[in-house]
Amino acid sequence: MRGQMTHGWSRREFLEGLALAGSAAMIGLRPHLGTAAVEPPPETKTLRLRYWNPACWAPFYMAEPLLREEGFTDIRYISGPGPELPAMFKQGLVDLTPEFSVLGMYNAEKEGTPMKFLSGLHVGCYSLIGSERVRSVRDLKGKTVWAGSVENNGPHLFLSAIVAYVGLDPRKDIRYVWVNKDEAMRLFQDGKIDAFISFPPGPQELMAKGIGRLLVDTNVDKPWSQYFCCMVSGQSDFVKNNPVATKRAVRAILKAVDIVARDPELTTNELLARKIVKEGEKKYVLHTLKDIPYGKWRDYNPEDTIRFYALRMRDTGMMKANPQQFIDQYTDWRFINALKKEFGITAW
Repeated sequence: MRGQMTHGWSRREFLEGLALAGSAAMIGLRPHLGTAAVEPPPETKTLRLRYWNPACWAPFYMAEPLLREEGFTDIRYISGPGPELPAMFKQGLVDLTPEFSVLGMYNAEKEGTPMKFLSGLHVGCYSLIGSERVRSVRDLKGKTVWAGSVENNGPHLFLSAIVAYVGLDPRKDIRYVWVNKDEAMRLFQDGKIDAFISFPPGPQELMAKGIGRLLVDTNVDKPWSQYFCCMVSGQSDFVKNNPVATKRAVRAILKAVDIVARDPELTTNELLARKIVKEGEKKYVLHTLKDIPYGKWRDYNPEDTIRFYALRMRDTGMMKANPQQFIDQYTDWRFINALKKEFGITAW
C-alpha cells in the first residue's frame, strides 16, 4: 500500500493512527465516558460488508480501521451490484451494506429481502441533468431519459419519485433508454437523450464539461435534500443474532461518515487505492465528497425518509404497504437511537 500524503499524514499513517490513537478523539465524536468501554465484545469477529461502485458510499471503505477498533478482526468486502443484493441477503452472504433508500425499500417488499434499515448514511448524491430542450422536471413529459441500465434500479426509482412529485406519471410520461452508464453519457452528449440521472461521478463530469443543465441536485434541492438518499441496512438474522456486533459496526460507520466529511481528499485517495474510482474521475469524486452533506446523519430521523419515500412509491404503484407497515417489518432503530445518546446528540 503506497503512502499518499494528505494534510501531513500518509495514507497508511492516517489509517493506522486512526485505529491506534482512538478514532473518536480524532474526529470529534466523544461518547459519554464508559459507555463503549463496558460494552461486551462483538458476538462475532467476522464482518462481511457488501460494496459496489458509488463513490458516495465512501464511509463503508473508510470504516475498516474503526471496525478493527470495535473488535472485528476478519473484515471482508464483498462485491455485489444492487440487483444481486436480495439474493445475497437471502443466502446470508453479507451482514451489512450501504443501500439506496428507495431501492432497498423496493427490493424488501418485492423480493421479501430479509433486511433491516438501521440508520441513515448520507443525504444527496443523485443529480438529474437535462439537455437544452429541457428546462424543468415537468418538461420531461414525452422525453427520453436515462435512469440506469435496467428497470427498477436505484436511478429509475429515484427518478420515478421526482417526476411523480411534480404530477407526471413515470410509467406513461417518460421514455427510457436502458443502456450502460458510459453509453448513456455518450448519447446525452450527442443529443440523443434528453435527461440523465445518476450518482457521482457521471453528472459531475458532464456538468464540468458544460454539457446539460442541472434540473435537480438532491444535495440541496428540497424536498430531496431533507431525506437520506442512502442508508445502512443489515441482514435480518445477523442483526437479530448479533446485536452487540451490529451496534459496534454502525458506530464505526458513523464515525467514518465524519472522517469523509472532514477529509474528502484523504477519502478520495482511499477510493483510488481500492480501485472504487478511476484516476480520471478523481477531481469529480473529490468535488462530490465535498458537496454531499454527510453530517446530516445527526440531524435527520431515518424513519422520516422511509415514510416520505413509501408515500412516493405507493403513488407510482411501486409499493403496496403503507409507511407504518413497512417500518414495522423492515426497520430497527435501536442501534442508532442508542448511539445518539452515546454521542450526546439531541436532534430529532
